[in-house]
Amino acid sequence: MPSMIHRKPALAALILTTGLGLAAISATHAATTTTAAPATTANTTTAMTPAQKAIIAHVDARLATLKKSIGITTDEESSWHGFTQVSRTNALNLSAMYEQRAKTLATMNAVQNMESYAAISAKNADDMNALSASFQTLYSKLSPAQQKKIDAAFRAKAEAMTKKHLKKLKHS
Repeated sequence: MPSMIHRKPALAALILTTGLGLAAISATHAATTTTAAPATTANTTTAMTPAQKAIIAHVDARLATLKKSIGITTDEESSWHGFTQVSRTNALNLSAMYEQRAKTLATMNAVQNMESYAAISAKNADDMNALSASFQTLYSKLSPAQQKKIDAAFRAKAEAMTKKHLKKLKHS
């Protein structure tokens, strides 16, 4: 799998940055038609590369699905906005790190390769902590019914991922 990540840094960034929650909602609500994602500000999109714009478009589509499935209310909008901003920033951060790694990979020795991957992993961990904190803020604003819905979606995705990983371990 690392070879796929090296060839597709934007994909890797998206997969790692959007986290379990967005994956859970996407899988749980795959059949749900999404509404248009909120527009990104002109200042943000004009400075982006086409690849970065594609990452943000994909993140925004997943966020729109999540927003619709949770049923974010006007009172929850502020917390929702914080969560979406962290999601987008994380996606761009990780993409940039994988792009930089891809540019220098051919000249890295084994130690540099390990250090590069460690830096990406550390940044991803920091970003996931920020995403978790922003999600905790949002979660605390949700109604009990919304919390129950998102709890079930996260649990289902975590169970599926655990089952998948355990199956791989048995075949190793």
